[in-house]
Amino acid sequence: MVDHEHWYGKPEVGFRRLGTSLEPDRADLGSTYTPIDHFFVCTAGEPAVIDPDAWTLRIHGDAAARSVEVGMEELRQLEQVRVDAWLECAGNGRRLFGLLTDTPLEDSANNTPWLLSGMGQASWTGPRLSSVLALAGHDATTAFVGPVGHDRDNPEGEPIRMSLPVDKAMHPDTIVALTMNGEPLTTAHGAPARLLVPGWVGAYSVKWLAELEVSSTWIDSWRSNEYYVLRDETGHAIGPATAHPPKSHLCLDWAAQLAAGVREIEGYARCGVAPIETVEWALDDGPWETAELLDDLGRWAWRRFRFTVDLPPGHHVLRTRASAADGSRQPGEQPHHRDGVLWNAVIAHPIVVAPCDPAL
Repeated sequence: MVDHEHWYGKPEVGFRRLGTSLEPDRADLGSTYTPIDHFFVCTAGEPAVIDPDAWTLRIHGDAAARSVEVGMEELRQLEQVRVDAWLECAGNGRRLFGLLTDTPLEDSANNTPWLLSGMGQASWTGPRLSSVLALAGHDATTAFVGPVGHDRDNPEGEPIRMSLPVDKAMHPDTIVALTMNGEPLTTAHGAPARLLVPGWVGAYSVKWLAELEVSSTWIDSWRSNEYYVLRDETGHAIGPATAHPPKSHLCLDWAAQLAAGVREIEGYARCGVAPIETVEWALDDGPWETAELLDDLGRWAWRRFRFTVDLPPGHHVLRTRASAADGSRQPGEQPHHRDGVLWNAVIAHPIVVAPCDPAL
């Protein structure tokens, strides 16, 4: 049984406990950075508790020039890069398959039932992954980098492992994160070092780093081959789930209770493929209108948006849809996925609007 207070360092209240994971129970995750004590936790089992002074990272593989082990001091001596990025579980929105579609998911111990708060945004700092890999050297045959975690209590019965294409691994914003919001990583968030692969599903940002395999070929694992994959309408795997498609949702509880009248509503838009370009909103079956995009905090940060709506009493739905600079846009319907990976359809967010009190 995971001791959430001891390992996670989180408040006793403010989260929904989803097995060994924690989802904030407030819809507001912050405008810029999500406070660490309100940041979601995704783990398949007990987190690895590691002494940073004794920790080493092994770099090896058939495309590595040599096998090396590096410690925290060596990583700190490399150039430290800051990346402001949102991080989101591939299964964020998984409960919506049951709430909003005719094809709810089958029960599975692997499928953490996130609503919409399986994400957060932080300022991450650490050396570039490319700089870390250079400590071992690698050649032109390098095609994939396989981060491996120290946690072992996983459904697949093996250490967590992903297969990261070399172009994303070498991207200057892919880093080995050592700090989060200006503080050393906590155990809950991967201390002493984790990968940060901005814009991609959170599974690639492996926590509690143990190894980096530098490979000339695809690195097999249950997560890369079976779970974090896209599937066609028959359920067959058609490739890995990598970058988040355009998404948006409201900064409102489910289902929200609001007073009638003119209300200012905000939400979160994000996309790992291209920058967010527009967000539209609609009340019930009304026309789509343009929302205001708030501060642009950088390529890998979410875009908060805002709009004003006049709400009549009764039961309603608010919808939003985000479009990205590459022309992609949230679809109207969500294809079924047996594991609930990468929900990005327009969300019919329910709201209950009470009449205004005339005495106020």
